[in-house]
Amino acid sequence: MTTPPAESVVILGTSLASLVAAYELARQGYHLTLIEHPSWADDLSTSEHILGCHREMHTLLGTLPGVEAPARNPVSPLEFFLPDGRIVSYRATALPGSLHWIAGLVRFRGLAWNDRWQLLSYLERIWEQEISAPTTLDQRTAEAWLASIGQSQSARDHIWSPLVRFLTGNALPDLSAAACARALAPPFLTDARASSCTKLSSSHLQRLHHQLKTALVTVGAQVLAQTDLPHIQFGQHRIDHVRLSDGHKIQATWYLSGIPHYALLKLLPDRLLTRYGYFSQLSELTDLPAISVHLTGSTPAGIPRLVLLAGQGFQSVSIVSAADSSSTLYELSAVGDLPFLERTETDLRTLAKQELHRLFPALQAIPLHSTALHRRPRAALSLASGSTIRRPIQQSPLQNLLVAGPWTDTGWPSNSESAVVSARRCVAAITGSPS
Repeated sequence: MTTPPAESVVILGTSLASLVAAYELARQGYHLTLIEHPSWADDLSTSEHILGCHREMHTLLGTLPGVEAPARNPVSPLEFFLPDGRIVSYRATALPGSLHWIAGLVRFRGLAWNDRWQLLSYLERIWEQEISAPTTLDQRTAEAWLASIGQSQSARDHIWSPLVRFLTGNALPDLSAAACARALAPPFLTDARASSCTKLSSSHLQRLHHQLKTALVTVGAQVLAQTDLPHIQFGQHRIDHVRLSDGHKIQATWYLSGIPHYALLKLLPDRLLTRYGYFSQLSELTDLPAISVHLTGSTPAGIPRLVLLAGQGFQSVSIVSAADSSSTLYELSAVGDLPFLERTETDLRTLAKQELHRLFPALQAIPLHSTALHRRPRAALSLASGSTIRRPIQQSPLQNLLVAGPWTDTGWPSNSESAVVSARRCVAAITGSPS
């Protein structure tokens, strides 16, 4: 058995949360052992958009050597495709304080004047403390809450529904009002750049993971690849050790799980699931699938764009220039819509071309070539009513076990920002420093 050094941590998985926690701990001199298994891997087959309000991701990308900072990547506003064929964008202003989002909302042509007025009145009454935000939001749906504050059916269908689907991966009738409010506040009620959007390609995300791993190996961290699942030996109130498939036992001061919730469940004995609601509630977390179809066109794109779509089918279209700037890359995505996602690849590729022709009629004269189709069975976490209490905090009931990942309780939807926030909270718990 490996005797633990004075400050040692065993980390399960090499997910983004695992690697960020390990990177931060390595910089503070901790002895690290990371255990990876194929079934715990992050899905890096597709791209991701980060917003200006995703400050932890921006900090990570801006400080890690060898990874291009988001500020150097083109930034695009959020755009919405309306029933009359118009595409309107939400653009924040550079006014100070709360004036920027008030002016941005007044200028936003995607909402009718009455919807804008009702929303401004609601926010002003909360701001002036004439009313308080309801305490029952987690038991209500986002659809019902938005209707109760004066948002019309058209606004809910064509603006709020595609927006919250983009931010959370959840459909408006299924999403809890509490999760909806938490997802909307950071990009729209903070600073002027909070809603700006930057696309990180799959190669960019893969480079981020590679650089984190390289940095860890450089400082002497061990990364142990396993073909069989390790066994965790649990004591009464803490983990005693981890036993690998070759019989080797590893002890540490702390243990950090950065693997998916369904993978962690497989490592837990029945007695822990029976004794602690913290662990048993992991089985109640539900993931949502997603699909993305990639196409190329022979004309340059110009500025990058992200257009959000209402209705059934694809929910967003991302448009960027190819690396050589001579062609355009289109990525059409959908999350959670099972009947649509279960269509055949041929159907989805055909529908993607039809959707682009509907959005941009000029593309009918340009050959479009389908280059890839990615299915992700666990792309987002369901944030239905009551889900907030089921997302675990980082400190588990076991004294030396911490849990990190985008699905944990961070106040964010299950995205990269949530993964990094959870990792840094775990680091704060281990080091005793403020998060």
